[in-house]
Amino acid sequence: MIWAALTVAFYSITAFGDKYISARLKCSAGEYTFIVSAATVFWLALCLFFTGWNLQLNRQSMFLLVFLTAWKVIEFYTTAVLLKDMEPYELKAWLGINVVLSYGINLWEGKSSFKINMLVLAAALITGIYLIITSREEKKISKNIAVCLLYIFSKFMYGMHMGDMSEYGNSAAILIIVLSIVAVLQLPRLKIRELPEKRKLLPALMSRLTNATGLITEAEAAVANIFFYTLIQPLQLFVLFVISLITRCEMNQRKRIGSIICVGAVFMMTIIFNN
Repeated sequence: MIWAALTVAFYSITAFGDKYISARLKCSAGEYTFIVSAATVFWLALCLFFTGWNLQLNRQSMFLLVFLTAWKVIEFYTTAVLLKDMEPYELKAWLGINVVLSYGINLWEGKSSFKINMLVLAAALITGIYLIITSREEKKISKNIAVCLLYIFSKFMYGMHMGDMSEYGNSAAILIIVLSIVAVLQLPRLKIRELPEKRKLLPALMSRLTNATGLITEAEAAVANIFFYTLIQPLQLFVLFVISLITRCEMNQRKRIGSIICVGAVFMMTIIFNN
């Protein structure tokens, strides 16, 4: 359980670091993508002492690397846009939809049996998300929905292709290659002089350390106890939501009710889906 707990803690810190880069530093999508990618590569390179380097390059793996790079760019750009208005836990609530998508694919492939309670929980999740997004100004609703759907799609496809890529190397080596390419692709879009001052960037850079270490503890959690490993996402959602309550983030009654519904639905769906 300790590995899962550490992973939740590390990824939660990273989530607030992402919020800091996007909203507090007011970085553009390109700046956000460059900072996050470059900083993560730096820390992952140091983590190679613990993970080692394992990467096989052939036609299939290079094809997958291209897709992984594309999905990461989309993920980072949509994250940068959404976190200017959203709290980190709201993004994790949207990610709960991927549990529904994974369940649907398993049904299609005959790997899971039909469970009516999954449909009930999926409906509850959509209801909770609806309450959250409609608690905002009307003009932001349609924009946020479109960007959120693109964010979910990129995360889902990234997960699928990362699973396919796992037979060609370990996650640290794969991410170093992918994120290095992503960072280089952003260079033409950057105005170096307009990047935040070094002292303001320090918290952002340190938050990527927790992201890198989270990758290691997440792998250990998967080996140590698969049940606790599956609970990492819903537990992180719960922790981020509680922190938002403690720090008194802006949250009207409609948003609070929707958030509680999302937390409960994602938690229950994860348990049912993995049993």
